[in-house]
Order: sequence, then structure tokens, then C-alpha cells
Amino acid sequence: MFCSSALILLFQIVIAIASVEGQTSSHQKKEVVLVSVEQAEKSGTYSPQKKLSFLLSIKNISNEEQGGLLSYQINNESSVRVLENAFDLNIPAKKNIKTRVDIPFNIDGSFAIKFKINLNGVSWQTDFGFNFSSNGGARSQEEGFNISIKPDYADGVFVGKAPIIYTATIKNTYKERAVGTLHLIVKDAVTGAVVSEKKTEINVAKRSNKKLFLNIAPPVKPGVYNIDFIVTTANYEDTVCQAFAYEIANINNPYHRPVDFTAFWKNAMNDLAVINPAYHIQELLEESTKSYRVYRVDMRSLDNIGISGLLTIPTTLIGSKFPVLVGYGGYQVKMQQTYFDDFASFMINPRGTDKDSMQEINPDKKELLTLNISDPQKYVYRGIYMDCVRAIDFLYQNEQLGFDLSRIAVFGGSQGGSLALVVSGLLGNKIQTCLADNPTFCDFNINLMMEPNIKEASFILKYFNNYIKENKGSVKKEDLLQTLNYFEVQNFIPLIKCPVLMGIGLLDPLAPATTTIGAYNKLNQAAMKESEIYIFPDLAHEVPKKYNSFKSIWFYEKLAKGKKTRL
Repeated sequence: MFCSSALILLFQIVIAIASVEGQTSSHQKKEVVLVSVEQAEKSGTYSPQKKLSFLLSIKNISNEEQGGLLSYQINNESSVRVLENAFDLNIPAKKNIKTRVDIPFNIDGSFAIKFKINLNGVSWQTDFGFNFSSNGGARSQEEGFNISIKPDYADGVFVGKAPIIYTATIKNTYKERAVGTLHLIVKDAVTGAVVSEKKTEINVAKRSNKKLFLNIAPPVKPGVYNIDFIVTTANYEDTVCQAFAYEIANINNPYHRPVDFTAFWKNAMNDLAVINPAYHIQELLEESTKSYRVYRVDMRSLDNIGISGLLTIPTTLIGSKFPVLVGYGGYQVKMQQTYFDDFASFMINPRGTDKDSMQEINPDKKELLTLNISDPQKYVYRGIYMDCVRAIDFLYQNEQLGFDLSRIAVFGGSQGGSLALVVSGLLGNKIQTCLADNPTFCDFNINLMMEPNIKEASFILKYFNNYIKENKGSVKKEDLLQTLNYFEVQNFIPLIKCPVLMGIGLLDPLAPATTTIGAYNKLNQAAMKESEIYIFPDLAHEVPKKYNSFKSIWFYEKLAKGKKTRL
């Protein structure tokens, strides 16, 4: 059986970080990567019964891993954008990906969708037209069976001893009665152990709807729990995958902080401080406009490695003091300039992001995640973390450009969220607020404990297992953790002195909710008082578009002095 949400989950696992183009389009660039996108419905007509779906195929025939970004944008007939999303992509060398992409959509009308895929600096783009009808249009008379399941609380978070309640809404449009079972199985999200299960009979008259109220006994201990709702009738079989969190304030995962953790990072900061940054700022005239000035900033970081960033300043702010949003990207994702009306943005590309820095640190083209992992002093993430600190150094050493050092924010999603949290911990009062979506690497120990149950080959933590296999007999999981514990994000959390806004998905296999919630709970009392966490029970490595609007409000509240919050 197949999880209904697995279509989206598989896609997000494929695109890794801690997280989405009427004719079939197929392109080939330099015979390195083959990309194909086609509509799941040849007619281009969709409805709640026929979900908006596309078939994605990416074939990496090169000897290099392909990293980048996949995005989509949907516009209505007036060319007004109604939906957009973007995800990290990570395609191992000599690997193929074939998956179905389900896009949540429920707006009637005719639309155009544009897919854009960028891998290692090479882009593909293709467009489709489609129609959507909430009543299915001509398809409304077709027979079918549909079930939607929602938790009693929208965020899927429960407390206390009262039953955990889900409502199943069943729509039977068959000309015969639907009889069967709904079998729910509750599992511990970390261990996979079955916590409870129960069966409920399904008996729905022909062409009618019915609601079932499903009561689940609260678990014995706090944590995150997965639920498989297995639906079986004579004409229908499916599994709906969801998750809930229980007593999240009491999710307290143990620290794995080495005894010399503080000294380790103090020494790293000292090593960075003696490197001449050699800042070089150059305006990108082809990117600058009447409204924005865009600059490339090159600098030297730990071990004298070159890194860069893109600084974008609204022209209305030039000549005044202005806040700066410093952005960090996902795993091997190259950041592009980002535009805000009332903030400057500084998007950082640490080592390993572009080909030049990758060649400098990794000429043998090994997997970045395990590069020099046998020695914490040489592990690549020691440099990556310091690269992100160097970006803040740039602001402090170039205040004359207009940077208001009392209004600096850091943000990112997936690995970018982790980097934002680490920088906030290392730099304390230099950071005024931190936004982290689906931060990865919060607890490597739990990640590796869960990893054997994740089947998708592109799941990023499998690189650790691959490394162990490649060094069979000489390297064990415990050896990796000796290094990784220095880089575990939760160890930096108590050091944070600013408000944190965190958004997570309970179905996230890359940044498991158990690890992100556990890390959030390690904020010190002063920071916790000003911080917020938002939980989305039906999402994996992503946050919804409406949450992005709230993040904008958060920035204004924390940074834009004298500005009114924009809704």
C-alpha cells in the first residue's frame, strides 16, 4: 500500500535539506542531465478527485552529484501569481529520479504553471496550461471514493489525558454502498515501534458522505508519533500518513556535547579572526535596477578559503541606516540575490556551494557531507560554520555602507535554518532575531537512529552510511558521532540571546520533528520567552505559503524601527 502523502514526501526527500513546468518537456544540456516533466492528466483538467499532479524524471548521467533548486509558479488568466514554491535538489552521480509531484491546489479556473530546474548552474524551464474545477466539471458524475483525515487541533499538537481525536470525512460517489475498514496504526516516530492500533468499520451509503470520529489514547511519553490510516473497501485501498505531537514542552532529548565543545569553537573563532578577510565589493550592473543595488562580496574565511555573498540594498535606503537580513541556503544550494522593500539582504554562499570553492576544498570530488569527517578540526563544517560567521564580520567591518548593527537578522531553511541557529549561538548579542525553517542536523544521534527506516536512496543522511560502507572495518557510526557531536545544532541553542521563529513539519524525514522541537526546547529562558514555533502536521520538509507572510511580519516587528507592521 502507498501513503497518500508519500507522493509529496518522496519528492521532498529527493530534493533533500535542514525543505517544487501543455506538452511534455524534455531537455538535455551537455549530455550531463536529462530532465522531463509531464502532466499526470493528459487532458490538463484537475479536480479534488484528480489532483494537480506532474510526473518528474531526472537522470544524472554524469560522474558528479547535481545540486540546485526546483521551483514552480502558478499564474491565473490575468497573469497574477496565485501559488509558488521552491525546493532544494540533490541528485547523486549516476542516479535517476522518477516521482509524481502532487501540488495542493483548490482554486477554480484556468491557469499556467511554470517549472524551473537549476542544477549546478544549468537551467531547464517549461510551462503547462491546466484547468481546475472544485466540483470536477464533467468528471463530477464519475464514480469514486475519497477520504480526508484531519486532527482535532490544526497544528496536530495534543496535551493532557484527553483522547487524541481525528475526523475522517468520507465521500462515496459509487452507485453502491462502500463497506470496509479503516485501520489506524500509531508508531513512535523515532523507533518505529507500534504504540497502539485499532480498526473501525466503514459503511457509507451510495453517493453519500459520512464522518467518522477517531479517538486515540494519548501516548505514555511525550514525543512525535506517526499514524498510518489504512483504508480498505471493495473498490478502494489507500494509506493516509499523518503525524501528531504530544506534550511538546516536555520533549527533552539528551545533549551529546563534547567536554571541550566551548574551547573547540572558541579556537575556531580565534583561527577565523587572524585570517585577513580581504573584502572585495563589486556592483553587478546587470542585476542592479532603479529600485535596487546588487553587489557581489568576495572574502577570505577560515583556512584562507574564498567565499562570496550577494548584497542587495533598496535605493530608498541608501544614505540612511538600515536593517540587514542575512540568508543561508540549503545543502549545496547556491543563494541568489533576494529583494526586500525595507531591508537590505546579504545571501551567503559558504565553501562547497559553487564550483570554485568546491575545487579548492574538495578536488577529489568526495561527498561534501563527509569531507574530512574523521577529524573534527578538519571536518568541512568547521569551515562552513565559520564562513557564516564571516558574513556577519563583513557587516561589522563595513558599517559605513549603512548597515544598522543593532538590526541584523539571520534566516534560512533546511541546512540554512541550522546555519542561522549556529551563528545566533556563536555571536550572541550581534544577532537581533533568527528565523529557521525545518532546520536539519539538530540531533545527529536521533537522525542516525531513524535513518535505517528511511528507504529513499537520496535521503541525505544515507551519505553517512555510504561512508561507513566505503570504509568498512575501519569506521563505525560511533566514530562519525565523535565528530558530528561538535556540530550538532542543539548544542548551540542555549547560547542564543535573540528571539527565534521556527517552522517545522511533523512529517519531515530530513529534519525530524522530534529533533527540531527538542532543540527549540533548549532555548534559554530569556530567549524562549520571546520565541515562537509553528508546527504543520501534514507537511514534510517545507512550510506553507501563508507562513511566509507571517515571517515577513516577524521581520518588521523585530527590525523595522518606526515602521508599521504590514499585513
